[in-house]
Amino acid sequence: MFEQEIEMEKKEGSGFGPLLIILLLVGLFVGGIGIVVYQGKQAVKADEASAIIQQKLARTPPVTVSFSTGNVSYGAADAPTQPQYKLLATAGYLKIGKGKGWAEQVDLTPAGKAFFDSIPGVSTMPDKGGMTIYRVPLAHMKLVSTGAVTKVATHRCSVQYTWGWETTKAGDLFDIAGKPVQNLPTYDRSMLIDQHGANYYHNPPSQSAISVVKGDKGWEEAGS
Repeated sequence: MFEQEIEMEKKEGSGFGPLLIILLLVGLFVGGIGIVVYQGKQAVKADEASAIIQQKLARTPPVTVSFSTGNVSYGAADAPTQPQYKLLATAGYLKIGKGKGWAEQVDLTPAGKAFFDSIPGVSTMPDKGGMTIYRVPLAHMKLVSTGAVTKVATHRCSVQYTWGWETTKAGDLFDIAGKPVQNLPTYDRSMLIDQHGANYYHNPPSQSAISVVKGDKGWEEAGS
């Protein structure tokens, strides 16, 4: 009798092992589904998205305008006949007169020197013939707000955002809606828009979107 009970216990014990394995496999399967579901629901947080967008906008070069001072040839890249000279001269920042040969003499006025000295990021470069090339930042893009986040795939989101222009004093002067630009002839206005950075800098902010993906180091702009 005693030997029969021992034999039954052995049989019951041997049946518990496969059951335990089955339970473990079921647990792993259910846990795996849970991880997939959790990861599928993950989306970039608003503060993370804002940081990515700000980095993107910071990489976008500012809008600039260039002109030269000195004896500026009509054949120069920024010839004195171009409309940015007329706009800056009308504003009292440049003085333009007869130069030597096929050229005009362009000089900063005292007001112009003070004006450009007050704008961060203005660069100057000497050029042949004694000219100095000025490159003046007009505006750069800035983040106004971060909007809706849409999950488009596992580890990929689309983020809506609003951006506007942050202008310098020169950017305010080159605003298309402003009187200085509006007072120019139509052709000069079109040239300023097409080639010399004029824009509606004080219009309402614009809407855009960015695609972000989650990589090994966290969320980042897709394709960066």
